[in-house]
Amino acid sequence: MVHDASVMYGQMLRKLREAKGRAQADVARKAGISPAQLARLETEQRRLYVEDFVRIVEELGEKPGNLLPNDLGHIGYLKPLIDRLTGMQPEFLGRVEAILEKIVLLTDDVMSLTRLRIAQVAPPDRRSRRPRPISARRQRSSTL
Repeated sequence: MVHDASVMYGQMLRKLREAKGRAQADVARKAGISPAQLARLETEQRRLYVEDFVRIVEELGEKPGNLLPNDLGHIGYLKPLIDRLTGMQPEFLGRVEAILEKIVLLTDDVMSLTRLRIAQVAPPDRRSRRPRPISARRQRSSTL
């Protein structure tokens, strides 16, 4: 079983295909993949590649960027880029996917480093402080 975003998109593609009343075999053949590959993708047994995603979505009459969630936060600006992939020659999509994977890894590294730096700069919370010895507390209270 695949445990990444492919799961979500595989299920989404199946629902979209069914909503449009399209047969799995028909969509697969027209998208350039085998019906067995599409079946494995839709049932979370195969990883979803960008090039396959773009071809399947186009075959279903949608723009790939329209299928991304609206709560993308900082990466929402990628929707137009993904829509532009639809006009790209299929032989280049594999290279684009490799570049995007490297960008994701780099982004993860930057985010981890940023979290680490923030954790080093942030003041410790009160619970992490060591309690003062009782004798120090008595001396302080007796001087008040």
